[in-house]
Amino acid sequence: MPEKLDEKRYLSLRYKLLIPLMSLGVLMFVFGYYGAREYLRNTIYKIMDEEVASITEFVSNCMDEDQLQSLTTDLSGQDFSANWSDSMTDSRYWDQQYCLESVDDFNPRAELYTYYSVNDTTLANGLDQLTTLDPEYSYVFGETFTAADEEDMAYLLQGLKETTRYPELKYDEDYKVYYYAVVTPLRNSSDQIIGGLVTYLDAGNVVESLQVLSNYLIVIFIAAFIVISLLVLGITRNAMSELVDLQSTSKRVADGDYAPITLKSHSLEDEVTKLTGLFNVMLDKVREREQTLKAQVAELKIQIDMKKRSDDVKQIVESDFFKDLQQKAAKVRKQRDEKE
Repeated sequence: MPEKLDEKRYLSLRYKLLIPLMSLGVLMFVFGYYGAREYLRNTIYKIMDEEVASITEFVSNCMDEDQLQSLTTDLSGQDFSANWSDSMTDSRYWDQQYCLESVDDFNPRAELYTYYSVNDTTLANGLDQLTTLDPEYSYVFGETFTAADEEDMAYLLQGLKETTRYPELKYDEDYKVYYYAVVTPLRNSSDQIIGGLVTYLDAGNVVESLQVLSNYLIVIFIAAFIVISLLVLGITRNAMSELVDLQSTSKRVADGDYAPITLKSHSLEDEVTKLTGLFNVMLDKVREREQTLKAQVAELKIQIDMKKRSDDVKQIVESDFFKDLQQKAAKVRKQRDEKE
């Protein structure tokens, strides 16, 4: 009796194929989604960079940086907070302030203000576009602040050296909107940096667009993932159906049934169809070999039976009883002959 195979943990070949393929699909989805999202984000940021550059150019054409420098020098240290902005009577301030105010007509999504350096660790507010547009929320001219007061201090200090873009969108708690922020150095006629210009660009539509695009990407990738999964399931199911036939046929062969597998029609062969065909060839040869062996066994059995009979006869003939019986028979025949 054949030994029973040890029972081991079983996992269908279909799932052995599906698990790595689905895992690969998930990784492709994750990297593809975030890669596409980052590409869209950088593309939108590039467009906003160009928009900020046009605003900066507009300001540079209408602002007198030399007059702004003299204003910050002459009025530095004065306190205007008591009745801001009515307490500001210097015409130089309003000349430059109207420049920032006019930006609202050029690009209503922009909000700007300037600042200047007091020392290495302290900065002061300069012009603020909101002084005329929304005084309640405007910065007071000359009011100083340090890193302890301003979380964006590092960007502002860097903006006194080179154009600096905030890496992430800035959220304004007062207006409940996202802003794209860029800091640009302000230079006088001698090309000396006399302060910085902060440009906030309303990014609400950008955030919405990015979110919509992200949602579309999710839908597209999920749809693609589902389609690919169904294709993989269909392909593996088709391949596995023939492997299951091979498995069931193997069990039949173990029980002595050598009926061949019915091959399905395929325009193109693959490894499984070739294996099925070879398996049928093997079944034919095993069946022929078994029939040959049965015939040989039957013939051998006959030969064994004949030899056994011959041996039995020889044993009887050579026995003392048979010899004595022969002698008696010979004696009886002799007596009968004498009587005749």
